[in-house]
Amino acid sequence: MRISIIILLLSFSSIKAQEQEPDFYSEIYDKYSPRTHYLVKKGKPSSILVNDTIILRNSEKWIEHNVYTFEKPNEILVKKYRNDSLAKDEKYNLDSKKRIIKYEGNIKYSKGEWYITRLNFSYEPNKKITEKINRFGKIYMRYEVKYDSLKNPILIKSTIVGGPNSSRLENINYDYKNRIFARSEFNFNGKIRNEEEGFFNTDYVINRNPNNDITKMYWITSNKNDKIIYDIEYEYDNYGNWIKMIKSFSEGEEPKKIYSKTYREIKYKN
Repeated sequence: MRISIIILLLSFSSIKAQEQEPDFYSEIYDKYSPRTHYLVKKGKPSSILVNDTIILRNSEKWIEHNVYTFEKPNEILVKKYRNDSLAKDEKYNLDSKKRIIKYEGNIKYSKGEWYITRLNFSYEPNKKITEKINRFGKIYMRYEVKYDSLKNPILIKSTIVGGPNSSRLENINYDYKNRIFARSEFNFNGKIRNEEEGFFNTDYVINRNPNNDITKMYWITSNKNDKIIYDIEYEYDNYGNWIKMIKSFSEGEEPKKIYSKTYREIKYKN
């Protein structure tokens, strides 16, 4: 995958909503570059304010401003702003492992209309099931993602509940020894829609800091021979939770280029 595409996907992954249909790349980014900015390692937050920036063409622009409020155990209220305008009003319900099990979002789309999206999530050792709920409380879409022993996606099934020819598949095969993957997409009538091969690096981590956060890495689907290295710098508060995260990359002997900045202001319960 080209460096420009990787940077854009990493930088704009915050724009990807909970309601987006899962595919190979969304699953990979959720695992290896998660946007779970509402999670902390220590302490009990009452609120977390997150500001994201992206750097393109030597300019800096605020792209998202999120406010997470923790009023009840395992429930988070979220307001997401873009360009100082409210774009999403969300609620997450979490399980004991801090995974989202129920999502409700009032989302503003490009033409200014607001729509409510409701999702239920359930988890098995090697499977995740996502169900979309319509305004009448009925399930109308179901997504099943199966994982291998390394928790990477191997099968993604998208089903229109109750419809004819209602399922389409995405298969992913890994050759971990040779660091490659092969991916096939099938449409609802079972015909091949897309085929792709690429690199896959399970040994992508180069360094971690004493807090066990990754500070230097290859991207999971990049070609190591391209010598593109990603660096992540952190600042932490007194609880040991990060409050500033700067992401950059370098190609060969070229100097680092910053492409993402994220700041968190965490307020804790007494």
